[in-house]
Amino acid sequence: MKWSYVDFDAKTITFPISTRSNNQERTTKKNRIHLVPMSNQLFNLLNAQYLESGNKEFVFPTVYGGNSDVIGSTTPNIALKNMGLKTVTAHDFRATASTILNEYNFDENWIEKQLAHADQNKTRASYNHVKYLEQRRDMLQQWADIIDGWKE
Repeated sequence: MKWSYVDFDAKTITFPISTRSNNQERTTKKNRIHLVPMSNQLFNLLNAQYLESGNKEFVFPTVYGGNSDVIGSTTPNIALKNMGLKTVTAHDFRATASTILNEYNFDENWIEKQLAHADQNKTRASYNHVKYLEQRRDMLQQWADIIDGWKE
């Protein structure tokens, strides 16, 4: 994730679409703009991280590279293994979030939009451009609070 995607004022992260003219790498599987509202916890974490890497292109840069080098795609999974979580992958956190948010009866449209999943109904997908931004902001704040509750 690049710092240019982060909007601290709006408390959002915008993953851009890849086009030939902007020479942007794909940031989502389906190559769509993906808008992510920040919880207070993520906002605070990114503010703290900005002190560490705000002068670099990437939010989580490699410690061995230059100003524009990003950590490797396998780094999160290696970190999990080093913590003793040998059967857990970074992608598993998406499934956990989806399962628990569904158990808490959050609207499935909000959850699917947050996971950047495409609507299976192609007609609906082509006409429905709702972002559910405020609903997802509340959902993600509750999710962050749930996770914080696990520490206790």
